[in-house]
Amino acid sequence: MMKVAIFEDEPHNAERLTHLLDQCSPATEVIAIIDSVAKGRAWLGEVPPVDLLLMDIQLSDGNCFELFDEQLLRKPVIFTTAYDSFALQAFKVNSIDYLLKPIDQADLQRALTKWQQLRTDQYSLDVGRLAEAFMRRDHTRFLGRINNQLIYVKATDIAYVQFAKGITWAITFAGQKWPLDYSLEQIEQMLDRHSFFRINRQFIVHVDAIKKITTYYNSRLILQLEPAAEADVLISRDRVTAFKSWLEGRPVS
Repeated sequence: MMKVAIFEDEPHNAERLTHLLDQCSPATEVIAIIDSVAKGRAWLGEVPPVDLLLMDIQLSDGNCFELFDEQLLRKPVIFTTAYDSFALQAFKVNSIDYLLKPIDQADLQRALTKWQQLRTDQYSLDVGRLAEAFMRRDHTRFLGRINNQLIYVKATDIAYVQFAKGITWAITFAGQKWPLDYSLEQIEQMLDRHSFFRINRQFIVHVDAIKKITTYYNSRLILQLEPAAEADVLISRDRVTAFKSWLEGRPVS
């Protein structure tokens, strides 16, 4: 009997994961569902008899790396998270695997199979590299220049990024407009793809900046952003399917 603990602060996600585990491996017992760092700290401190942890990165009162930092976590981990695959590439160094929400049964089965194959090897988790990758993406900042003055813009403040007249502009939720020293391609690689989407060759938008979505001729979509954009914000026909997947929180290829 494989003993599993689930770290998840959304009850419906924990319930779905429990169901999927039963489908993938009937000889599995979920011995705990933990919804916060504080509860995880207390639970792990008791040295529970568990084989595997399925862990969301962001819990109700913080992120799970606090538990790693405190040397509490010694068990193999499969991450279950809403963060995009690009941001999590570094997480695959020594962890078992990561699964993007909503969890797919086939992906969970592959992760469990991978864990079974690794059980005969000594398991280690490079916590420092995991935490560094997570925090670096969460705290990304971009530099720009106005005359002889350097400025910086936090990724968390950006509503959308626009390339216009040879300049890349960051427009913040507060309505500020700042020139950045990056191409749109560079910025796209540095942003969290769960929150931002490249809709065309001129715009990258944050999901919270989208005020209205309207169908447009030739199977395209047009967005109304807040703050308002100075040009039409169109999603081309070949990007519509990926855009809808992104809105639903599903992985985008």
